Amino acid sequence: MREFETQECEPLPRRQSVELAALRRHDDTAAAELRNSLPLMLAGILDEVPGAELGLTMLADPDGMVETAVSASPGDDSTALITEIATALEPIAEIAVRSNQSVRWLTRWPVVPEIRHGSLGFAAREAAQAKATRWCNGGDAMSTQLIDDLATLPGQGIEVVLRAVSTAPEPRWEAQMYVVTGGDEPSLRLRAALRRRFAGLQVASSPSDAAVWLEVGSTDLPALFAIPVAGSEAPLGAYTAAPAPIVVTPSRIGDPEAGLRIGEAVTNSGRSTPVLLSEQERLRHIHVLGRTGTGKSSALAGLVNELAAGTDGALVADPHGQLCDRILAELPDEARDRVWVIRCGDVDNPVPMNPLAETDPVRRDIAIADICATFQYLFDRNATGIVGPRFQERVAMTLRALASAHGSRASLLDVPIAANNDAFMDEAVKSSGNQRLQNWWRIDKLERRSNERGEVLAWVNSKFEPFASTAAMRGILGSGADAIDFAEAMDNGRIILLDLSKAELGEAASRLLGFMYLSRVWHAALRRRRPDRPFTVVIDEAHTLIAGALTSMLAEGRKFGLSVVLAHQYLEQLDAGLRPAVDGNVATTIAFRCAVSDAGEVYKRFGGRIDTSVLVTLPELTAVTLRTAQSEPSQPHTLIIDHNRRVTPRTGQDLDAHVADLMSSTWADLVDPHRDLTAGAVAGASNVTTMADDSTLPKPGVPSTPPPVPGRPKKPTFLDDWLRQRTGETEVAGDRSTDTNAAEGSQ
Repeated sequence: MREFETQECEPLPRRQSVELAALRRHDDTAAAELRNSLPLMLAGILDEVPGAELGLTMLADPDGMVETAVSASPGDDSTALITEIATALEPIAEIAVRSNQSVRWLTRWPVVPEIRHGSLGFAAREAAQAKATRWCNGGDAMSTQLIDDLATLPGQGIEVVLRAVSTAPEPRWEAQMYVVTGGDEPSLRLRAALRRRFAGLQVASSPSDAAVWLEVGSTDLPALFAIPVAGSEAPLGAYTAAPAPIVVTPSRIGDPEAGLRIGEAVTNSGRSTPVLLSEQERLRHIHVLGRTGTGKSSALAGLVNELAAGTDGALVADPHGQLCDRILAELPDEARDRVWVIRCGDVDNPVPMNPLAETDPVRRDIAIADICATFQYLFDRNATGIVGPRFQERVAMTLRALASAHGSRASLLDVPIAANNDAFMDEAVKSSGNQRLQNWWRIDKLERRSNERGEVLAWVNSKFEPFASTAAMRGILGSGADAIDFAEAMDNGRIILLDLSKAELGEAASRLLGFMYLSRVWHAALRRRRPDRPFTVVIDEAHTLIAGALTSMLAEGRKFGLSVVLAHQYLEQLDAGLRPAVDGNVATTIAFRCAVSDAGEVYKRFGGRIDTSVLVTLPELTAVTLRTAQSEPSQPHTLIIDHNRRVTPRTGQDLDAHVADLMSSTWADLVDPHRDLTAGAVAGASNVTTMADDSTLPKPGVPSTPPPVPGRPKKPTFLDDWLRQRTGETEVAGDRSTDTNAAEGSQ
């Protein structure tokens, strides 16, 4: 190792600098264009500040990570210069502006022209130190960047200093280039790399050799002032940053203050602007997609908070309960009177639901048909015969018998019990006045064979086990009571937080109950009196619920003022029936950081205008959205979820008191009026027996009428005479037998 005198190590000049802390990825075509255009843009800015110089420093640390900075030396307006540089570099990197760069002692080795006659790469002039040497880039076309070479050379780097010369007749600049080290000689690999990249240049033999100004034009400047730009793959030695925000074009149609705020975006000028969804966009539905922990729950919480602050209603279906808890903590005070909190796993406070709670016979028949369709969907979606016409007929007729006996209190869970109770069915069918039901029951009794009947009943009853498998489900579905008129709730702007916690209910019951609630909401939407008042159904972890009515909501909900917001992690989670409905009907897509397998699909949905590398590297609380229901053409843009900055949640005793107040009001409205009924259902009681005391139906084993009071003897019938004669003959025969035995004994 050669020895160098102390004076050969000198500090880098003090300059204001912009550090490229981490590089943002671009598609390869865009990256190639930026590598060419960005140095020219910075040089053009330099031309406007007389006396200023730009510096590019790239130095590898011991781990091979390359520290890159663009600096500005004092000129007429260095502060404005560094501000403009930072703005220019922000699209390609996360930046940090250093106003007072710390002094770093490094050895600077000039890079100078090779002293060879007619060498390729530069044209020598007389008095080289007085005038710059014209340099033309004749190096090899490189598939890698200079930063890739430096990443393999810890403790070594390069520095380029640039100054303006003239702008006419064509722009030209002068540059000095140095190799910087911590005191050691530049390695042979670095020397070879520079020869390969910069034809006609070499590292000086000593740090004390005079530096040479090289004159370059716009064609050769990008190769010399080589600012690193990441393509689809980040270069070696560079940290990866989040993609630069994709700017939004402000709408020129409509009231900018009207709409539901879902976050903020960045305009061309760098100004933040709120993103508002119009009512029309909401009614065309919203799809929120992204990996766990990327910001989906914050987006949903912000959306519901905005709805609560207004007058529109919503149902939030949450299979874990955490989103409901967060919404409660952040709920605006003005929405307290509109909120119901339904904890489906709370066995002590069940909110009863009854899909048969219809007084109108026509609507009751529709409800029965929907229940049969539910069984078909749940147990035999592909119509393989597991649930067929015979099953549906038996369930439908038993439900009609229950409705005849119990009216709007008929319970779905009573089907297995009623089907096994002939006494109940006889009376219920008889009192129904429904000739079709009576004819079915008569034929069913005539065609019975003991072994087949048991198999049929066991086959039907087994399908009801998921509905009654837990005390919570029995409390909700078993009493026959119905606590919520969803049509009225939707028209009144109710906010219903539905906690379908799997931890309390179990996964199967959570999915089934969510399915039934969505069905109730959909059928209520069909008979709304105020479809002009939007009602939003928000479904977190949409893949955990059975789709059911969701497909109808997506296809037709807009006509009835129904908006759907679906959130989940990746596209393959959606079942085969729901995925086409989402692709065909959702107008607003909010894509957070995607799984690699989804990036290609989202790329297609965005019309090929967002590179997949952007979609898989988005930071938390940042998404790309495309809103196709706008009244003017739209482009994808970055959506920043700012809800966490704008809302302060309640905590501690304030939160406890707030939640207790809301739960108390919910129980008063939905639970307390039905406690006597739900308590029995939780314990496993059935309306088939418990309602017999209040109806004309007999209890099993008890006669339907009291025993007759003895009266005057009636005129003997033929049967009476025959029985009396038969009795007389028996008595005579007995007497004869007695006489014969006595005679034999006397002998």
